[in-house]
Amino acid sequence: MKSGTRVVVAAAAMVAALGLVTGCGDDDSGDGGAKGGGVKEGQSAAGKPLSAAQLEKAAVTKADIKGFQIQKLSEKEFSDGGAAKAEKSACQPIASLMGASFDPAPKASVYRTYAQSQGDKLGGSGMIRLSAYGGDDARTTVKDLRAAVSACQGGFAAKDGSGKKSDVAKVTPETDPKVGDESLSFSLVDASREKAVVKFAVARTGSQLSVFFGVNLTDPSKSDVPVELLKAQVTKIGKANAS
Repeated sequence: MKSGTRVVVAAAAMVAALGLVTGCGDDDSGDGGAKGGGVKEGQSAAGKPLSAAQLEKAAVTKADIKGFQIQKLSEKEFSDGGAAKAEKSACQPIASLMGASFDPAPKASVYRTYAQSQGDKLGGSGMIRLSAYGGDDARTTVKDLRAAVSACQGGFAAKDGSGKKSDVAKVTPETDPKVGDESLSFSLVDASREKAVVKFAVARTGSQLSVFFGVNLTDPSKSDVPVELLKAQVTKIGKANAS
C-alpha cells in the first residue's frame, strides 16, 4: 500500500465518493445471511484454510447488512506500493498490517472497501482484508500483533514501500470486540501533519483472519470499525469455515 495510514484514508475517501455519491461498483452479490453475532470461542477448528474462491463467497456484502456500501478491491489496488518497514523490529507486525507484505504470509486473500451510509453525510469508511493461513500462522499473526501493540504504544518510525517516511505517533489498545476464536482491536495516529487516526480490528476464525481498517473522514477523532459490520463478517467467515 502506498503510504501506510494515509492510503487507508485515501481508499476510504474513494469508496465514500464512488459508493455513496454515484453508487458505482457496489458489490451486490451475497446470500443475505449474517447480521451479527460472532462465532463463539472453540467453535472453529483451525482445519484447512479456505481458498480464494471460498473467501470471495464469505466476504460480507450489502445484502448481509444494511447501511453500508461495500466494494471489491483488487490485489493490485491493495498491494500497490509494496511493504511497509518499521525501524523497530518489535513494531513490524503493525507496519506489516499497514502495508502489503505479511510474515507469515497468507495462502489467499480478498479485499473490500466499505462506507457507512448516513443519508447525504459521509460516515465511517475503511477496508476489509480476509485471509486464509496455513498451519498455525493465523494464530501466530494475532499473537505477534498483540505483542506489537503492547510494545509500541509510544509510536515508531516507519517507511512505506517507496522508502518514504510513514511514522506512527501513537498506538492505543482498544476494547477487544470478542468475536471469532480470538480478536483484538487498536488504533494508531499517523505522525504526519494530518494526524490521521486509523482503527484496526482483527478476528481469527480457525485458519482465517478478518482484518478491518476504519477511519472517519469528517471527524478523525471518531474513527472506528463498526461493530455490526465486524460481527456480520466474522459470522459469515465462521459459516464458511464450518462447511
